[in-house]
Amino acid sequence: MTCFYRLIFQTVIMFGMIHTAWCDSNTPKDAYYYPAIESVGFISRDSVPFAGTIHSNEHNQVMSGWDHILYIKPYRNYFFKKNALFVAYGPIEDVYSDNVFMGVHYQIKGVVEIIAMKPRFVKARIAKSYLPIRKGDHIKPYEKINHYIPITDDVPYIRSHVIASEGTRRMIGQGDIVFINKGQKNGVRPGNIFDIFEHQEKDFEMSRRTVFVDPSNRYPSGQLLILTTQRLTAAGLITWSKNELLMAHQLDVH
Repeated sequence: MTCFYRLIFQTVIMFGMIHTAWCDSNTPKDAYYYPAIESVGFISRDSVPFAGTIHSNEHNQVMSGWDHILYIKPYRNYFFKKNALFVAYGPIEDVYSDNVFMGVHYQIKGVVEIIAMKPRFVKARIAKSYLPIRKGDHIKPYEKINHYIPITDDVPYIRSHVIASEGTRRMIGQGDIVFINKGQKNGVRPGNIFDIFEHQEKDFEMSRRTVFVDPSNRYPSGQLLILTTQRLTAAGLITWSKNELLMAHQLDVH
């Protein structure tokens, strides 16, 4: 499989940064290149270890962006080192699937670099900015993620549902990040490719008449590449879709 046999031109603008996902002749034949992978959020029902909390910034602004100075309150005397990198992240919403709590949806806000240790706080600089960083956001040690996602043919036979989208978007389509209610526990791995099926269309009004669609019908609607996984959930990139999809619909993944 060579990059899904197609060229993907999908540009994502994130807080002044432009990321493009594509496949070209320089990309390994068995991998997909996605440079924005470090900004992909996650859903976790497990507690997320953190090293500290954003306390304030240099000018007491509500939000902070690239190159701003932050002050971090260490968690339980966590030991910081100068020039060490940390990921800033924050919760956005609780996520449920069929009335079952799947976890908290966290957004990755950026990467901060430690520049000085103070008696009560740690001083840091925002080295990369994906979303505005706010007071109360947490940080955890930075781990470099490979931008090349190896494509694997060892795909588990599962039936899953799309349970959330990055940025809580209601309309999703090609280039968007979504989350499914299956993860490492179910054998899902980065590089797995699944098809997306739309089982019903939203009722809509046309000429003052409501049109209903049989919910038992399945509508092949797109393809999902798994980027990252948690124990019970996974994040994936919609590499193509026939049309925009509504999160209110039942979107199955096989």
